Amino acid sequence: MEDNLKKDLGLFITTALVLGNMMGSGIFILLISLTEVSGPGASMMAWVISGVGAIFMALSFANLGSKYPVTGGPYEYSKLAFGNFAGFSNAWLYWNSSWIGSIASLVGTTAYAASFIPILSESRMAAFLFTSSILWIFTFINIIGVKRAGIFQTVLTVAEIILFIIFIIAAASRFNPEYIKPAFPEGKGISTVTAAAALTLWAFTGFETAAITAGEVKNPEKNVKRGTIIGILLGVLLYFALSFTAMGAVSPKDLLTADGRWKEVLTPYFGGGLTNVIIITELLSILGTTFACVLTTARMSYAASKDRIFPEIFEKVNPKFKTPSSSLIIAAVLGNILLAMNYTKSLQQVFTFMILLATLAGLPVYASTSAAEIKLWRKENKNVPFTLLFRKTIIPVLGFIYALWAIYGSGLESILYGILLMILGIPVYFYMKKVNKRI
Repeated sequence: MEDNLKKDLGLFITTALVLGNMMGSGIFILLISLTEVSGPGASMMAWVISGVGAIFMALSFANLGSKYPVTGGPYEYSKLAFGNFAGFSNAWLYWNSSWIGSIASLVGTTAYAASFIPILSESRMAAFLFTSSILWIFTFINIIGVKRAGIFQTVLTVAEIILFIIFIIAAASRFNPEYIKPAFPEGKGISTVTAAAALTLWAFTGFETAAITAGEVKNPEKNVKRGTIIGILLGVLLYFALSFTAMGAVSPKDLLTADGRWKEVLTPYFGGGLTNVIIITELLSILGTTFACVLTTARMSYAASKDRIFPEIFEKVNPKFKTPSSSLIIAAVLGNILLAMNYTKSLQQVFTFMILLATLAGLPVYASTSAAEIKLWRKENKNVPFTLLFRKTIIPVLGFIYALWAIYGSGLESILYGILLMILGIPVYFYMKKVNKRI
């Protein structure tokens, strides 16, 4: 597939896109979701398992992205390894995962912004309008050029890393061991690790960003792999430090009451000035993820449309800026519809539901990418010694197993929604097959 998109992304911006897409779950809003299902011990175990699992899966994207440097990433890999229907399934699930994930991030943004704009927590309509405005501003920035979008993302990422380090130091200096005791309270013991890991994985999603945008990366054979590996390693280290220090700096009882009341809850622990810095840090990190999600969502639907497995409208490129403008606008419209359907719920409820749905929709894509690396390597390396086969495939095998385990941990409700999402894509596939007579 030949890309008509402009190659404007160097290694630094590519790495910033990967890290920025990962580092925007909103550490405190995610900690609330974790506190509701698990204790401190199970939560930290989940962070470690998810971090290691994400590294395994990211390495498959890094390897395949450098070998097949085209826009669409996992869509292309699964199509090459398993055929057109597998490629379509990956494109369909990832596309839905991305635009739903961008809305989840925007909801997190609004939850923190409510600390400075109280009406956002008092009026659901105000929250809806505020969230929608950010969505369309980010869509517009992506339309006017990938280089501008990349620079904007880089500025956000550098700013949030600096602020994250400030927060880690501040939280560590206020660390209270009593807040993480007991490590495994009754009803929230080791058995809750699986459910907690389904939430913590959300924090690491985004490591595939370089592979998705490979068609716009300069020297992609090298920079896609480097950007992915550097991004995932930095992200894992930062998240471990952030989550552990945050859990020990704020009482879990207070966290559970913080929906839209971040300033009120955090000020007794950090003081007014530092609380404002923390909230701004969270806002920047979530905005960074949202922005990267908007970018990658459009690239997946563009790639699928180029191969005629998505409707042709997704393929249209802005003649001036050489960006997939139609894909960007369609994703924004769908995001607005999803926001409208959920704006009567609390921000925390909407956030938790959407991250589970977005993560679950993305997990089959991660699993199939790991499987595709094994299949494509075997195609090119037949009759090899078992020791070489084991050495070359152990990482993707572990990534595949982790992805299946994480799907199980998402819970029955999320799995059912994921199955429904997959079923909804089947008519699209057969419609496009009928239209093209070649899929």
